[in-house]
Amino acid sequence: MPKLKLRQWQIDAFSKWEQANHRGIISVVTGGGKTVFALSCVDRIRPVATLIIVPTEALLEQWWEEAASYFDLELDEINIITGRLRFRLGAINIAVINTAVKLSERIQDHKWFLIVDECHKAASEQFRTALRVPTHASLGLSATPDQPYDEGLKEVLVPALGEVIYSYDYADALRDGVIVPFVLKNIVLELEADRQAEYDNLSKAIARSISKYGAEADETIAIFLKRARVLNLSLNRIRLALRLVASNRGKRTLIFHEDIEACDLIHRVLAENGIRSGVYHSKMPLRAKAAVLGQYRRGDIDVLVTCRALDEGFNVPETEIGIIAASTATRRQRIQRLGRVVRPAQGKGGALIYTLVATEPEIQRLKEEEDRLEGVATVTWSRA
Repeated sequence: MPKLKLRQWQIDAFSKWEQANHRGIISVVTGGGKTVFALSCVDRIRPVATLIIVPTEALLEQWWEEAASYFDLELDEINIITGRLRFRLGAINIAVINTAVKLSERIQDHKWFLIVDECHKAASEQFRTALRVPTHASLGLSATPDQPYDEGLKEVLVPALGEVIYSYDYADALRDGVIVPFVLKNIVLELEADRQAEYDNLSKAIARSISKYGAEADETIAIFLKRARVLNLSLNRIRLALRLVASNRGKRTLIFHEDIEACDLIHRVLAENGIRSGVYHSKMPLRAKAAVLGQYRRGDIDVLVTCRALDEGFNVPETEIGIIAASTATRRQRIQRLGRVVRPAQGKGGALIYTLVATEPEIQRLKEEEDRLEGVATVTWSRA
């Protein structure tokens, strides 16, 4: 029997999903309990076969553990679909989306309860074939299903999964104690003189390229990427991140960056200064990544430095401090990263997230966020 009592939002969302004939997408803040909600839907309708599609292996492992725990099953009783594409009727099946795209042709003879976590990912050209599954029930889960410029919501997700039927945001989650109170400290730093000059020159080159080729052209995008790397590899950014770790020594801390080279450098300096730390990024072997996640979860290390790989599907609610040393322009990434830090844990009274910014576009995005989070988070600004 399931062990978890549902939160009020989950009860309300289930009612909406029922009214929509067991179809729909729910938009719920990261850490709000989307996984438990989906499993409760499985429990209520008892489908012949369930297929859960997730974007990453880290999320697959999380769903695997939570599904087994929720239904009091052994891990082997949950079917993980691998490259062999073997599925099991009468069971919960879980697949990473790049495997699921190869699966749809094999499962056309049965009606499924299709659950798609972080469903915005499935709207891409690369992955949308994973949604071609005959269903009697469907559920999309996302913290951000309808981000600006996401044409895929109406074109792909709604036809496959249903309309957005329920939303649960930061204000709702804070009111209900689903997330802890959090403080956002935005710190404006100066780039090194040579790096600022290079950034300015690339900005002018971007303007010329947009005028000549258009904003979406490969030539323009290449310059955008070059400028982002110039911005992210600022040594002043790295030094400031290291100072913030030192001032919060002993607290469980996640550092987010955009560049693997910078992550390795930050980790190396922390280790040389006796800070118990680890690093996690896509170029590491699978076993090494699993080992460092285990160390951080157990508290064997205090600081984990990561390059994008943990934006989704990572749950260590004991994390007290987030340091966003470098980021992209996407609001989705921002929401995911905040969600890694604001989850409640025993004895955790709140969370603190530092964001390091150096340019006017970065500052403007955070000003807009400050307006959206008015009455929800405490936001402060300072200069490094």
